[in-house]
Amino acid sequence: MTTDELDSYLLQLACVAQQHPPHSQERQIALTKLIQSIVRFGNLWYPSKNQFFSNVQDIYNEARQELFLYICQNIDKYDPERGTVLVWVNVLLERRFFKDTLRKNLTHGSVTKMTLTDLDNLALPEESKDLTEIVKECIESDPEDIFKNEYIEKCPQATFQALAMRRFSGKSWKEISAEFEMKVPTVSSFYYRCIKKFSHSLKEYCENQVD
Repeated sequence: MTTDELDSYLLQLACVAQQHPPHSQERQIALTKLIQSIVRFGNLWYPSKNQFFSNVQDIYNEARQELFLYICQNIDKYDPERGTVLVWVNVLLERRFFKDTLRKNLTHGSVTKMTLTDLDNLALPEESKDLTEIVKECIESDPEDIFKNEYIEKCPQATFQALAMRRFSGKSWKEISAEFEMKVPTVSSFYYRCIKKFSHSLKEYCENQVD
């Protein structure tokens, strides 16, 4: 099924559902087919593989279920003139339900802290402001002046902030260690210790920024 065919089919199902009253059998059948088609054929938004919470899959699955429930209860809010069904669905998933679920998990303390590997592999910022961008923003702005004041002994220039920003820009450990004229293990081990040390501050910052 091509993209145009899928868009047309989903639009047809959405319109059929809107044409029948809530709780009617016709509406429920159309909604069931709509959700099944979105899951099977739709290109649903998915958080970056470099999102830094180890249980991001659980958060995503919960957000997706909340989204599908919303669609079934609020299909009448879909306006074809504002975009395709998938555009509507993906905007809701990314900008509302994933963030709401993430915030809920953060509030209840059920999000595990970022792992060293996860944070080390953070991707470059994408067009939309995601959690990766928020972490980068936190380290770069350094609101508490803690990242720029944590540095490798006898090398004040090699701060955690400086190392992190270079990692965000895509530089390898070999490139970074050469720049500071240090061995790779010295630079990387310091970086990892800082991630562990500041994980609470980074998590707190993210919690305040997700809305």
